[in-house]
Amino acid sequence: MFKSASVERNPFSSLILLLLLIFAGAVIFTSIAFVIGFSIYGMESMLQLSSGEIVNLDLIKLVQIVSSIGMFVVPALVYAKLQNKDWLGYLKIIPVPGYLALITIVIMFSSSPALEYIMQLNKGMKLPYFLKEVEAWMLQQELKMEEMTKQLIIMNSVPELLVNLIMLALIPAFGEELIFRAGFQGIFARWFGNYHVAIWLTAIIFSSIHFQFYGFFPRMFLGALFGYLLVWSGSLWLPILGHFLNNAIAVITAYWYQKQGLSIDKMFESEPSSPVLISISFILFIVSMRYFYRYTRKLHEINRGSLDGSRMG
Repeated sequence: MFKSASVERNPFSSLILLLLLIFAGAVIFTSIAFVIGFSIYGMESMLQLSSGEIVNLDLIKLVQIVSSIGMFVVPALVYAKLQNKDWLGYLKIIPVPGYLALITIVIMFSSSPALEYIMQLNKGMKLPYFLKEVEAWMLQQELKMEEMTKQLIIMNSVPELLVNLIMLALIPAFGEELIFRAGFQGIFARWFGNYHVAIWLTAIIFSSIHFQFYGFFPRMFLGALFGYLLVWSGSLWLPILGHFLNNAIAVITAYWYQKQGLSIDKMFESEPSSPVLISISFILFIVSMRYFYRYTRKLHEINRGSLDGSRMG
């Protein structure tokens, strides 16, 4: 099933390979994290962690960081090396003009109020009566994840802020974009021959694996946004930047709340933005996305023209 890197695999084989690498990475690195945790914090803390108790945040952060690297970053890099000799090119880790990075920042900030509004709509979602048990389970999982998040974003110092930025912003931005946009999206694009299908299918999977059902739709739209940034620009650095900004702003906001003596609960109970602000931000988002698309098309045309000219020369 698995051919050499010089021969491109069919999409199904690529998908199986990537899934196997993710599974192996998760098992191996989670085991490594538990061994490190045991050597530092002892057996009692490890047993409490295994039972789902939140007793030692430093231990939880250690496991989270190590297992995330093993589940996302390492499998993606190994996968790319097995897929193509030019593995950096395969992962689309190529430089882009700084101007595109600035537009990406504008896109992320302008999309925030609209995503907030979608989040509020998503939270008000009600399933049909015959699915009430499923809805109760979803709500239970949501509350559990929310409680875990609140515990993780407790920060009393700058070093704790930096650790959380690494754990909740840097590693997820780099690792998840490697796996989902460079990995799954690339496979689905070859499989279906349509990048729109690849982007949205990947976005659905991306949102599903977070197991936060009342944030499913905003996360799905965010994943699709990252997908289009990759396809239009041809570089993974821009979705990584967008992903990092999205997560880092939440972490820094939580830190600011605590420094002001405010409860973190207020972050989860924030009122939606005004309709005027949502409308303005949505217009700015559409304009900046359109500009991003046109600018990247022009860059591709210039690059193609330069390449054709060099061949003729």
